[in-house]
Amino acid sequence: MLGIRWQIIVLMIVLMAATMPAYAELAPVDQPGICLECHSDLEISSVGKYVHTAYADGDCAGCHNPHASKHSGLLDAGTRKVCLTCHDDMGGMAQFAAPHPPVANGDCVHCHNPHGSDQPNQLKTTVIENCAGCHSSTTTWMEQAVVHEPVADAECMTCHAVHGADEAGLLSTKVPDLCFSCHDADAQFVQAHGGRSITDSDCTACHDPHASAEKGLLRANQHAPFAADDCGKCHEGLDTGGGFALTQSSKDLCLSCHRGVGTFQKKAHRHNLDADESCLACHNPHASNEENLLLRGQGQLCMSCHFNDKEDKAAWATHAEFDCTECHVPHGNDDSQLLIKRDTMLCGRCHSEAHSVTHPVGPEVIDPRTEEAVTCLSCHQMHGANFDQYLPLNPKMELCVQCHKR
Repeated sequence: MLGIRWQIIVLMIVLMAATMPAYAELAPVDQPGICLECHSDLEISSVGKYVHTAYADGDCAGCHNPHASKHSGLLDAGTRKVCLTCHDDMGGMAQFAAPHPPVANGDCVHCHNPHGSDQPNQLKTTVIENCAGCHSSTTTWMEQAVVHEPVADAECMTCHAVHGADEAGLLSTKVPDLCFSCHDADAQFVQAHGGRSITDSDCTACHDPHASAEKGLLRANQHAPFAADDCGKCHEGLDTGGGFALTQSSKDLCLSCHRGVGTFQKKAHRHNLDADESCLACHNPHASNEENLLLRGQGQLCMSCHFNDKEDKAAWATHAEFDCTECHVPHGNDDSQLLIKRDTMLCGRCHSEAHSVTHPVGPEVIDPRTEEAVTCLSCHQMHGANFDQYLPLNPKMELCVQCHKR
């Protein structure tokens, strides 16, 4: 009985299927036509000279979900994943020793327009303007008397691998090999460098690779012996072809002229003054664009050694409008943190009214933990901290009970 019933049900299903109209496959959708009804600002004629291939092919759904998405712009996935669907050769760029930050962050549209642009490779603006968006120093290069030819031609890629490289600064290869890919180490080169072939030297130690006010792209601030072509002041064996050996250790050589720095060796805490190569850790002995012949700007130079144990070093580079030497003595001091002074006047130069009506500070207020005077640093950290106002502990209670026990 049960078998007959099931046979009847199956027969009814077959008959219903036979009498139902056959549904054809959905007709192809004219994606640009449908999309541009609302997004008329994205007409191919208006997006620019260089149009993204997927967009030119009318494949809007190649990147966007037409119904819903958890990503902005109704993208099928995050920007990085969407772009790598086609541009898979970019996938390994973030693994380079020096990846370009937008690449490492998967932010392709930071530099490129995803639909089209008047610039090659769909860059949002010209190469120089694009780079200047983050590298603000580029805006001044064209104003210099001497501009390196690749810069003048907006050919940053002549020297830099824009997505990622193994060399610092996104250089496509090491210096000096990079320089000699264009400049010949011929007789004229040797003559310009005191009759010596220095093909294994760091060209950027003396020359600015972008622009300069000086002939030959020499850096703006030059060490006096270097500017006077008096190489024998520091080097020996120049007349005999013996190389550029220093007449004595670099530290002793520097202190023979910069005697005032030597006084810091007597301080309880010395900053890079004990090793023979100490001065060269921070200063360029020939030329620099920075004051005091520093290798880089103060903030960048100091952070190259300090806070390397922090996951986000930038979060510890506080007081960005000041040089590090506003608070620290760079060569040495009796203070363990090389602070200019360890009292309220260090911070009080700027924060003059910070505690005028709140927590007392000064020599008459003693910290029970240290039995020393309460200063700004008793409660605040100079750099990064977990709470506002550079407080290392929660000020609602945890910080206060360090001294004020219940």
